[in-house]
Amino acid sequence: MTETKPEKHLRRMPLRGAALGLLLALLVSCAHTLGSNAINLRVESNVPEATVWIDDVLVGTAKSWKSERSIRAGFHRIELRHPGYYSFFQEVELPAGSQVVVNAKLHEVVE
Repeated sequence: MTETKPEKHLRRMPLRGAALGLLLALLVSCAHTLGSNAINLRVESNVPEATVWIDDVLVGTAKSWKSERSIRAGFHRIELRHPGYYSFFQEVELPAGSQVVVNAKLHEVVE
């Protein structure tokens, strides 16, 4: 009969728990720091599958940004991309507490 060594498995558990705790702390701290220095952004588009890029960082799809989300106040470049469509971009500069809706109408590429 062979014995299993549970201590190897148990040593991994605290590390996983610590990593999860750190991740949760980072998420909470990010949400907390945005509170007083944030704007609410919503994206409307005729192509819901288009990808949304904020300051050249992929942040999701137009469909996932249909409800308001908070981002840092200040200057931002909002871009929507989708294969077969011309990209759309809009630059916004807003103070904290502002709300903005980006209406992105993408046009099909004509060959």
